[in-house]
Amino acid sequence: MVPGPLIFAWMYLKRRIVAAVFCLTFSVGLAGDGPGKLNVAASRQSAFVTIAVQHDRRIGPITLEVKDDQGRTLYREEGKAMQEELVRRLDKGILPKGEHTLHITTRDLQLSERFVVE
Repeated sequence: MVPGPLIFAWMYLKRRIVAAVFCLTFSVGLAGDGPGKLNVAASRQSAFVTIAVQHDRRIGPITLEVKDDQGRTLYREEGKAMQEELVRRLDKGILPKGEHTLHITTRDLQLSERFVVE
């Protein structure tokens, strides 16, 4: 016969292992898409380029940089996002027509996406 304290210790350990496996599975499933997402919308009907950055935690210090296809910097902004999401709208009038690349740099993210200004 197994003493009572050992049974309770085994039950506690078993619950902790099951909880740890569940948490690990859940977090891996969420992280499969990546910790951060970048969306750039530059539709022909709008006068703005909409930039949306999402992260699974507070973004913190951030740098937005728009470069043309030759690597020249056309626009640069540095700031601090105190939430998990940052949305910026840039006037298309400051950008020449053509294909551009937006680079986002934070303390733990480096994202980039191409977009076209028509």
